[in-house]
Amino acid sequence: MKSLCLLGCILLVTALAGACASKDGSIDVTNQTPESADGTVSAPWEPDGVVSAGEYAHQTSVGDVKVWWSNDAEFLYLAMEAQSLGWVAVGLDPEKAMQGANFLFGAVENGEPKVWDAYGTASGGPTHPLDEELGGTNDIVRFGGVEEDGVTRFEVQIPLNSGDEFDKVLEPGKTYPIIAAVGRSDSFAMRHASRAAGEITLD
Repeated sequence: MKSLCLLGCILLVTALAGACASKDGSIDVTNQTPESADGTVSAPWEPDGVVSAGEYAHQTSVGDVKVWWSNDAEFLYLAMEAQSLGWVAVGLDPEKAMQGANFLFGAVENGEPKVWDAYGTASGGPTHPLDEELGGTNDIVRFGGVEEDGVTRFEVQIPLNSGDEFDKVLEPGKTYPIIAAVGRSDSFAMRHASRAAGEITLD
């Protein structure tokens, strides 16, 4: 009986310690929750706004945004989802907060899915103009998005190396920081309602 009580106490202390560690352990990778994925793709990629089983090799949650991704030697295939009727976005390889990030924004406006290829020009504020406004190019190859049951979800295909100075060069096998954000409205010029940091590793 004493042994059982002692074991129970040890388990309780261990659980509490783990809870405290996870609560206080928010460093650069903020609120990221890796989820199960076997690292393989078993379904064809279709930019229809629906994430099918086996469509992506990896998935994670970064703050309020779920992120899925896969890549081949030429392209990154990415999906993002948030409990929101506003925009959802992922910024790839930021240098400081939002600055230097290659942003992919998605929103459904009047029933029509739209995406924007943008660039973070400063670390704070809604400072992420379109690449085209900066003299760059829109390098989104294909996309699809839906807004249903209070959820906005987008799928996007971009080159790993577009040649645009306002995109980031992504290399297979490397790990990159990302930021994920959610907006209150469909206007990506409006400030985010929530934002978190995480990372992805390409195959």
